[in-house]
Amino acid sequence: MPAQTASAHPAGTTGVQVTVRADSVDLEMQIHNAGFTAATGFDIGSDQAALDDIADNLLSFILNRVAVADSVSALEPAVVSEPEFKSINGEDAIVTTVRFANGNRAIEGNIVLDYRFILDVVPSHQVYVSLVSDWNNGVLTEGEPNVVGVLGGGVTEMILDRNASTPANGFFAVVRLGMLHIAEGTDHLLFLTTLLVVAPSGAGRGARGLRWNQPIATKRTIGRATLIITAFTAGHLVTLALVSLGLISFPTKPVEVLVAVSIIVAAIHAARPLLSRGELLIAGGFGLVHGTAFATTILELNLGFSEKLVAIIGFNIGIELAQIIAAALVLPLLIWLSHSHAYAGFRLVTASLAVVAAIAWIVGISTGQDSVLQPLFDAMAHFPVPFYLGLVAVVAALWLGTREATPNKRSMDPEYDAGHAGEHGGDAGPDRLRATFRGERGRIKLRG
Repeated sequence: MPAQTASAHPAGTTGVQVTVRADSVDLEMQIHNAGFTAATGFDIGSDQAALDDIADNLLSFILNRVAVADSVSALEPAVVSEPEFKSINGEDAIVTTVRFANGNRAIEGNIVLDYRFILDVVPSHQVYVSLVSDWNNGVLTEGEPNVVGVLGGGVTEMILDRNASTPANGFFAVVRLGMLHIAEGTDHLLFLTTLLVVAPSGAGRGARGLRWNQPIATKRTIGRATLIITAFTAGHLVTLALVSLGLISFPTKPVEVLVAVSIIVAAIHAARPLLSRGELLIAGGFGLVHGTAFATTILELNLGFSEKLVAIIGFNIGIELAQIIAAALVLPLLIWLSHSHAYAGFRLVTASLAVVAAIAWIVGISTGQDSVLQPLFDAMAHFPVPFYLGLVAVVAALWLGTREATPNKRSMDPEYDAGHAGEHGGDAGPDRLRATFRGERGRIKLRG
């Protein structure tokens, strides 16, 4: 994300971003320079030192013209952040945050915002009011907040309706947000899919090292997929909690690059096993990276500590629900196709496409642009059913064209063979079986 405050209002206007907490209401005011000069008579350009000199007078001027009340009483203001210049919509704006509260009393009922700053001098000026989050009302916004009203033209007051507010609204909203984050997070889904594509295969050791063999038993496939998802969950839950609570932090761009790198590593493992059970190490290790990326969403909600704790749990539940749904849709197709000669090629093509997508992401991150494949990813996120049906059709066509009539479990299931190695005096993998067969044939000739 760009290193500037998010905005949801046109250039030349004032933006007021509202965050409703359990016991307070925060207003972040993004005041356009021209409007500030018209309202106060001060023309300080974009000189931060000059702004610092008049900060106290400016805040007094603002607080006499901005008021917030709930259904019980008026709320008292306290400055959270001093005025500073920031780039909003490519233009300099004065940004300051004021918190309105009545001691530790909980905010109750509707919230009334009375905002007359600039408007009492320049009535034609427009003030865009956006709601960042309201936990009890179930409003949680990822990215730019939603505009809930526009003041100006003689209108200086608006009401935020909160009659149906309850803490449960926030919990269910953050669960939904976690599900949407996975549904629209193509990078996370691609990482998980690239790991799951090896679930119907067993890593067996041949003459040239580890290689994939399939199919393995369906029960084992489901168990392997469950372990992959569990390892990924354990990894991202740790960093999701630590980063969201502010205990650790990392710069955004390197994390985004590492998410793309995780896809490349998973793709290499899908092409040829890096380690026996390496998919579990990749899922757990890089899950820590993905958890750091997930935490960005929690941080953007600007929640209080207690709400943040609940949000971490709810968001993670949402992520897991979405992952389970994704696995339930994809895994049966992988199991089905694994009983055909096309699966090795399908696995290689999936790995190759994952590498191409990851490289495109890395290039986009490095240049500060969207990936060249972003339109495709957006289409997949907005129209998932046609893309899924297309995948089903591809799998069906491959299976019909290359299905195996009588798969030999002993020759294609290294885990089964390993469990029955004693029957053959050692490793009963494909290489060992061929050697045994040659030995038996030789003894038959001698007897003849």
